[in-house]
Amino acid sequence: MDLQLAWNLALRCPATQSSTYKNYGPEKARAEKAVDGNHNGIWDNGSCTHIDCETEPWWRVDLGSPRSVSAVMVKNREDCCGERIKGAQIHVGDSKAGHGKDDPMCGTITDTRLGSISTISCNGLKGRYVTIIIPGWRGILTLCAVEVIAQGCPLSPVGKELAQCE
Repeated sequence: MDLQLAWNLALRCPATQSSTYKNYGPEKARAEKAVDGNHNGIWDNGSCTHIDCETEPWWRVDLGSPRSVSAVMVKNREDCCGERIKGAQIHVGDSKAGHGKDDPMCGTITDTRLGSISTISCNGLKGRYVTIIIPGWRGILTLCAVEVIAQGCPLSPVGKELAQCE
């Protein structure tokens, strides 16, 4: 499935994460890398987030106001370390409590193949925040692209224009 979408609610929205990997410079691993519109999955090309090894790593995007979410698409790294998203849960809601894991859950990422794109259906869950968290796990979380699809917006084939969603 292609990452180009009709209406990506998260594009260039403020994003935060539980920590930022500093070994290669914190600018390279910032939370905003997942919503910058660059879908390159090669770490050295500077489009992926990178959280330090920690317990229950999390990443969150602020949509600015509560929105109805149809789906969340997450692109995995292409060069290595695909297992870093295994078991990541997608939550949508209005609370930051528990780093978002108390908000309703859309689903869990199970595909850890390099360069994989996981599409998690949220069936119109409404919320201001979309959080990706790996509960009960100690490790690193890396995301190369996150797109939040507005309720009612179809996915767009590459190079095709769709009517803007309201």
